[in-house]
Amino acid sequence: MSHPILRIQLLGGFSLAYNHVPIPGVHSVRLQSLLAYLILHADIFQPRQQLAFLLWPDTTETQARNNLRQFLYQLRQALPNSDRFIATDTHTICWKTGEDQAIDVRDFELPLQEAEVAQQRGDIPEARIRLEQAVASYQGDLLPGCYDDWIAPERERLRQRCRDACQKLMDILEMQREYSEALQAAQRLHRLDPLDEGVYVSLMRLYGLNDDRAGARRMYQVATATLRREFDVEPGEALQAAYRRIQRAPQSASLKDEDTSTSTYRLVGRQAEWQYLQTAWQRALEGRAHLCLITGEAGIGKSRLAEELFTSVTRQGFATAYTRSYGVEGSLSLAPIAEWLRSKALQPHLISLDSVWLTELARLLPELLSERTDIAKPAPVTEYGQRQTFFESLARGVLVARPLLLWFDD
Repeated sequence: MSHPILRIQLLGGFSLAYNHVPIPGVHSVRLQSLLAYLILHADIFQPRQQLAFLLWPDTTETQARNNLRQFLYQLRQALPNSDRFIATDTHTICWKTGEDQAIDVRDFELPLQEAEVAQQRGDIPEARIRLEQAVASYQGDLLPGCYDDWIAPERERLRQRCRDACQKLMDILEMQREYSEALQAAQRLHRLDPLDEGVYVSLMRLYGLNDDRAGARRMYQVATATLRREFDVEPGEALQAAYRRIQRAPQSASLKDEDTSTSTYRLVGRQAEWQYLQTAWQRALEGRAHLCLITGEAGIGKSRLAEELFTSVTRQGFATAYTRSYGVEGSLSLAPIAEWLRSKALQPHLISLDSVWLTELARLLPELLSERTDIAKPAPVTEYGQRQTFFESLARGVLVARPLLLWFDD
């Protein structure tokens, strides 16, 4: 047989119920403030003098202590079997925790502690579950109608903890390719902190990953209006760059527009490999070029894993190109490099190269000679230095757009 439960809501509003029946008599904001302070410092005996000063700082000590006695009496009268919850003596007051209590602040903070432990031992699925529980428990600011001085820092602490939880949950969901759920976490983070440009960047990225370019553009417009209204500033470079990328991004990304047979299926598993690829991609975004080799037995899904990364990056608006080659004996073939250079992602950027590099690229892309009359026809390669210049032109050509490049070798 279940025992009656005392349920207390402090986040997003105040409510008090016992065995699902509302408890009357705790309507005073100051009385709710007293109860909240005791609960937030549960199992610690609080000096009466300190409590009186916190709640009535503008009155005399005698009046403040008298007020505290009256409010404590009202609280005892309201709570059923109050001795189960409140311990007092002539000098101190203490809230006693127990299994017969359901308190939303505790339901919020306990899963956060469990999530941190899970992350430390590398149990990401468990961390996700605990973070989801914590975020669901946070229904709003701590006692939003209370303006006592002590509550402001505590309110901000809990709000910041929720922001951190949303950020961690968003990162985990994005890493697990749960883009729709990650977007919901980002939207919640935005509601908590609507002035953070980084949150807008994350939202635009996740809208892109969900194939919602209109949503990403709308979020940029919201960010622009908010920053102008609140700070009289324009969006920063990171936010502008995210907007430019989303403008370039296709509505749907796959390796071949005419063949989406693999991209229509969700990639299952491969969490460790996917996390490694994401880490490498983040390093590349920070300016550190990265090379990843995906190897293994035929038919285990190497190409599918690479395509998932291709699709993810393309939807975010980054330049992407792919090519394919087949293992044969003989000298190195430059056909895959030429295919990269002819891709829609790289070709528009070639125009920014100096003519000396375009002349070398014309060895692989002869069409450049007809498109650009200022490009000289390349001379035969007769010296080692000329080969070095040629290879330098290839490097400049494929990296001019800082793309993600995929090479499939069959």
